[in-house]
Amino acid sequence: MAPELLERIAVLKAELAEAESAGASQDREVALDHLEQAVRGLEGLGREAPRWAQKALEARYDRASEDFFDNLPI
Repeated sequence: MAPELLERIAVLKAELAEAESAGASQDREVALDHLEQAVRGLEGLGREAPRWAQKALEARYDRASEDFFDNLPI
């Protein structure tokens, strides 16, 4: 199972790069959703995800947090 998840994560890396170069934010979000599922599955098997994948998800959470606080009324 882990090799399949690692392969899926590698494919998602290419999809993310393609979405970013095309400026397709919706495609990027879909790829990040799939990446999160694959990373969580890998972690559920006791394996560590590639560092780039962890960083991509951390950046996503950071952006979401910043967006939340930017939109809070004062």
